[in-house]
Amino acid sequence: MGHRHKNKKLGILIFLVVCVLFLHYCTIHDVVLRHAIYRMLFFLPLVLGSFWFGLKGAIFVSISIIIPYIPYVYHQWNGFYQEFDKFLEAGLFVFMGCLLGYLSEKQQREQEARLKAERLAAIGSAVSQIAHDLKSPLMAIGGFTKQVTRHLSIDHPDRKKLDLVISETFRMEAMVKEMLDFGRPFQLQKTEENLNHLAAECIEISLPFAKSSGVDINTEFDPEITVRPLDSNRMKQVILNLLTNAIQASSSGKIVSVRTKREKQGVALDISDCGCGIKAEDQQKIFEPFFSSKKEGTGLGLAIVKKIVELHGGHIILFSNPEGGVTFSIKLP
Repeated sequence: MGHRHKNKKLGILIFLVVCVLFLHYCTIHDVVLRHAIYRMLFFLPLVLGSFWFGLKGAIFVSISIIIPYIPYVYHQWNGFYQEFDKFLEAGLFVFMGCLLGYLSEKQQREQEARLKAERLAAIGSAVSQIAHDLKSPLMAIGGFTKQVTRHLSIDHPDRKKLDLVISETFRMEAMVKEMLDFGRPFQLQKTEENLNHLAAECIEISLPFAKSSGVDINTEFDPEITVRPLDSNRMKQVILNLLTNAIQASSSGKIVSVRTKREKQGVALDISDCGCGIKAEDQQKIFEPFFSSKKEGTGLGLAIVKKIVELHGGHIILFSNPEGGVTFSIKLP
């Protein structure tokens, strides 16, 4: 909703509330039927506010009506029992507003989720088709280049060029694999796994890359974490992706931290880096397909991570660290 459009709608709500309040205050108290009609008119801005702004809109309209209406009720007060019906009416008014606001927000969230799912399905289908078409030519290029390389001596002037072709082909194949992973539906193969053990294995795999980057990995595992149903291969894919990103983000001499802990609703795995951080506006888009703050890559890595975590019934969040960098936190049931 645009800022100008939002202000216009707020203006309409305020205008309607002021008009109905004006009618109340300008009509003598004895004309009971008119006041009853005016009170019914309050439902118009309430309904509009609920549909336009959800629960917040309903609360805003309710407060905007009730507070200015209190002096009128005070001056016309005839005792609690005589005015009891108006208390019930006010309670019903607020309840209806909150209910409409809640239902409106729920419908909007469901619609957004449905549109997002449809968009991701369309993107996934297109990406999968493109990746499938690229896979065979890349395998042919890599295979033939390796065959030619075998017939060249180590000091041949063209060998470095062919090694570069092989290296770039390997990188492209990895990108194609990411595209295929994003496009195809995942079938989880869950077994009883310990999150600490999975994280430790991924750290062992990542150590050579971390050492070559001059980055240390610090661990803090909760020993009381028990086994739970997890797809070990997919969870390793998640942890390795986050570890690689954290190492790449941290400069030489810095530390990447990996922590596990028990929580009320399950377990958490936190991976923190000491990089330059992620802009606040980018944090909202970081898990979207093809969004990347790096020059290399497809921008699908974190989208796949999110997909795998959610298939396990969990969710992933990120937040900025006070000392710099960011933390990715995985919550699993």
